[in-house]
Amino acid sequence: MMKRELQRLATEEFDLLVIGGGIYGATVAWDAVLRGLRVALIEKNDFASGTSANSLKIIHGGLRYLQHADLIRMRESIAERRSLLRIAPHLVFPLPCIMPTFGHAVKGPEVMRIGLLMNDLFSADRNRGLDAAHKLPHGRIVSKRQVQQLIPGVNRDDLNGGALWYDAHMINAERLLFSFLHGAVEKGATAANYVKAEKLLVKNRRVCGVLARDLVGENSFEISAKMTITALGPWINDLLADHCHAEKKIEFSTAMNLVINRQLTDIAFAAPSKKEFKDSDALINKGSRLLFFVPWRGKTLAGTAHKPYRGDADEYAVTETEICEFLDEVNGALPNEKIRRDEIVHVYAGLLPMSGVNKETGDVTITKHFEIIDHKEKDDLDGLLSILTVKFTTARGVAEAAVTKAVNKLGYGDKCSRSRDVPIWGGDMRSFEEFRSKSMANLNGDFSPESKKHLIHTFGTRYQDVLNCAEDGEKWALLCSDSYVLKAEVIFGIRYEMAQTLSDILLRRTELGTAGRASDAQISAAVALMAHELNWTPTRQRQEIINYEKTYNYK
Repeated sequence: MMKRELQRLATEEFDLLVIGGGIYGATVAWDAVLRGLRVALIEKNDFASGTSANSLKIIHGGLRYLQHADLIRMRESIAERRSLLRIAPHLVFPLPCIMPTFGHAVKGPEVMRIGLLMNDLFSADRNRGLDAAHKLPHGRIVSKRQVQQLIPGVNRDDLNGGALWYDAHMINAERLLFSFLHGAVEKGATAANYVKAEKLLVKNRRVCGVLARDLVGENSFEISAKMTITALGPWINDLLADHCHAEKKIEFSTAMNLVINRQLTDIAFAAPSKKEFKDSDALINKGSRLLFFVPWRGKTLAGTAHKPYRGDADEYAVTETEICEFLDEVNGALPNEKIRRDEIVHVYAGLLPMSGVNKETGDVTITKHFEIIDHKEKDDLDGLLSILTVKFTTARGVAEAAVTKAVNKLGYGDKCSRSRDVPIWGGDMRSFEEFRSKSMANLNGDFSPESKKHLIHTFGTRYQDVLNCAEDGEKWALLCSDSYVLKAEVIFGIRYEMAQTLSDILLRRTELGTAGRASDAQISAAVALMAHELNWTPTRQRQEIINYEKTYNYK
């Protein structure tokens, strides 16, 4: 189980230190430990608290890369989608998607039919090794009437059909990240949240670890490592500022997705924005941006809005103006839906590396290709690699490439990657449908069907580990009457997942606050459990609630 073993961090020498506890840091740790490396991972905030939490929950197969003729990146996405469907079968599932067609030019059904055929051709191996519940059907063109039935909000005079294809989606992005972490720790890695890398330790132009600070206990210590990989996202500039002489800092863009308190459809769909957009890299320019809408937990995720960001990463916060501007764009794409501001119950936001800004339109070009920076080549600083990328889908594959580069530099070239095929924590099952059926029958007691399904989908084959946190007579006790989340989940998050704050529990260990503010009853019950487990004073309890409420307050 995951615990903050700071003494181990301070006393052992590791083969690899990973800085950053987002999806890239977690997958690097998982890939490295499967190769037999001694691995440490630190995160200055909470795991999954940065850009990794900002997602439309889609695992893309790269269909959109056809307009760039970027077949390499498309094949990477297809392979990683297949891998996640196989190694995380309780958390990643097929997702039907539809794009309406208009007229008979680049947005018409003729062009899209060719695109779907090419997509099926280049993804002919997309179902290899998958069980029946996770196989992706062929794409096809559907009629205007079918589109009107599936997504009535985009009904336009020039609508003439739609392109239907299948990608995948995550039931819970945060739990997917935690499953990678759990697996890494179970196989020997050491991980700790709220541990900040204050500065690199450098000897003879080689990084040999970091000076770290425990932000919970307020003490500093050194972590020794033969190699270090940073997966810091927008915080990369801060750590490397004193050692790297790049011509300029890496630039970042905001990325914002809205949670709409209404499920618009049962299918994910794209709708063209009325805002003009020009992609300089695309062979086929459609003239406008596509907005994506994803059904999720009875609500709809809408995204994504981008703007250049020039400030400090720690100071980034979504503004009310930005929300309203993007909502206007969403309503422009879906004029029949008339989504109100009070229906926006949560906003996911983060910072992504960008490659430029169109001087005429202000449109952001997000960095398209991942980069693994070897600072020996770039800054004459050995023993340090940095990952710079944007996609959740390809995190495991990029992690594999980064760890391969690290082991080659260490002279461990015989340590090959296994993370493409080894099931993550909770994912070791032959058939998901068979596992779900047996588990539903085996979960006795007073579990509601909703709680049973939630446990199975969230924790997979390890749900019993969670239940074992509660006393025998309370294994099925709900946190409160208006939630399917169990008390055991909160206790598990505190004891075995390093939850330190109320937000850690409500926003990342459970689903209580991820699709909108948790109810007063849920907040009170979670605070009471945390106070009991962590000996919080009444003052601390009140402050935790105040801090959590800030999540939904926008200036």
